[in-house]
Amino acid sequence: MKLDLSTVFLVILCVIPGIFAQRGRNLVRPRSFEDQGATTELGELVALGVSTHGLLFLAFALLILLFGAVHYWHPLLYFQEIDKWQGQAWAAAHKSEALSFAAIYVFLSFAVSHWLGVFYGTWKPRITAAGIRHIPYLRTRVRSLIGERPIIYEALSPRRNDSSDLPNLVFIEIEMKGGLGFYSGQLNQFAILRDEEPHKPIYLVKAWFKLLRTDTYEPVEAEGILLDLAETVQVRVSQTPPMAAQAITPSTLPNSTLGSKP
Repeated sequence: MKLDLSTVFLVILCVIPGIFAQRGRNLVRPRSFEDQGATTELGELVALGVSTHGLLFLAFALLILLFGAVHYWHPLLYFQEIDKWQGQAWAAAHKSEALSFAAIYVFLSFAVSHWLGVFYGTWKPRITAAGIRHIPYLRTRVRSLIGERPIIYEALSPRRNDSSDLPNLVFIEIEMKGGLGFYSGQLNQFAILRDEEPHKPIYLVKAWFKLLRTDTYEPVEAEGILLDLAETVQVRVSQTPPMAAQAITPSTLPNSTLGSKP
């Protein structure tokens, strides 16, 4: 495959910032499992990259607008000076400075793209939901947001605690198939997979175990335990504010049912 300088230039400016934005979004929101195809995937990367450059341009324009208004009471002064500037001639006469500024801008665009992706994954659903709640036309016609997030993500993701602005801690209690006992503990990690995928590993810390319903929970002598939800009969999920979770044991979890006597 032949690559010319213009193609490399477009990839650096449009595609790579989009990759940073996409990875930032995937950190806070599960990615769609549907195969989007090469064209759709490339279009999304380019759109995210162009959005990054648009935000940087708007931020720079607003900055020079404020400088002109504050220092000279002439908001458009610096814009007029930029229009008179012979940029190509200056770059030809100051190659090292031009390359340095270009490199700084490229790396700055990568950083901004990452946080743009985090914002996109975190706040876009909230902004859309707020619009549905407050715009009468949407409120009467859109009942709920439709997404592709798996059930396991909705059930096990910690909710934000309003009082401390920290995410809740998630505790689960599991009954294993075949009479293999009960596990309880704090959820540390879980795999985000399709709903139809049977094997869904989860990782518990501060784990407890008992064999029979009538037994008493005993702590597991390990840093953590890895379980597969495909081998469970039922799972109970509880979310607790971080400050209230310090003294929690399986017997003190609210509404505990799996370990109770039948």
